[in-house]
Amino acid sequence: MKRAAAKKKTTTVDDDLQRLMNVQAAKTQFIGATLNLSWRLALTVLVPVLGGVAIDNKSNTSPSFVLAGLMIAAVFAAMAIWSTVQEVNQQQLNESKKGNRRKRAKSHN
Repeated sequence: MKRAAAKKKTTTVDDDLQRLMNVQAAKTQFIGATLNLSWRLALTVLVPVLGGVAIDNKSNTSPSFVLAGLMIAAVFAAMAIWSTVQEVNQQQLNESKKGNRRKRAKSHN
């Protein structure tokens, strides 16, 4: 029991460098996903709402099409968020597979 507790995990410079690279890659992925989602949400919300405003102004039906545009925007915004989350999850899965391959290749050497 004491032997297991006494063992310390030692790290090498390569392990520390790989950990640092993984952190940097995660930061880059987060920034990319955030920027991607922000422009998608902006377009998803602005287009239906501004379209609703334009139709309301032409047809003189005050909030009807704006409200319809907001409902459409909410649905499409949820879809944009869902697809972005799925893309990020897929990227993380691909990265973890690459990392596992590297570890296996390194352990065979």
